[in-house]
Amino acid sequence: MDQINGVIDALTEYTRNLPVIKDLAQKAGVSTGHISIGFIAFLSVFMLLGIGADLITDLIGMFYPMYMSFKALETKGADDDKLWLTYWVVFAIYKVVDEWSEIFFFWVPFYYPIKLAFLVYLFLPQTKGAVKLYDSFIRPFVLKHQAEIDAGLSKAGEAASLVQQAAKEEALKKGFEYMTHK
Repeated sequence: MDQINGVIDALTEYTRNLPVIKDLAQKAGVSTGHISIGFIAFLSVFMLLGIGADLITDLIGMFYPMYMSFKALETKGADDDKLWLTYWVVFAIYKVVDEWSEIFFFWVPFYYPIKLAFLVYLFLPQTKGAVKLYDSFIRPFVLKHQAEIDAGLSKAGEAASLVQQAAKEEALKKGFEYMTHK
């Protein structure tokens, strides 16, 4: 029981000045820690049942890091900027892999809680999971294949320019035909 009270006290301290939670706690006559633990329990039930779990996972994986990225951009130093930029690089890769692999793994028990735990591991400043993954796997891979990636991006840019030019020409042609057939 002491451990639960310790968690509630920590959550109370952490959420004491969050307006929405503070208002709810005042209306319910409980601490912000109790509201937070209730919210966590509520989300956990939905996650375990798979109801809206993908949305919940994405929201948690994006909103906290987004806010922390905002705060990092507003500070003078660059250390926190690098931390959150690293998170977004890893998150983008995770998201692409997740979209393609989810069809094979969504049936795995506790799939969404595992995904959520992974995202929390990635963004928590205490674990710096994104930095560890980036330094161990992503950075070496990209550095090794940087020339090929740059060449592919250059070709894609050229192709996009050609498509854009063709679209402009077709639009002008159609516009001219429309104007002359009236």
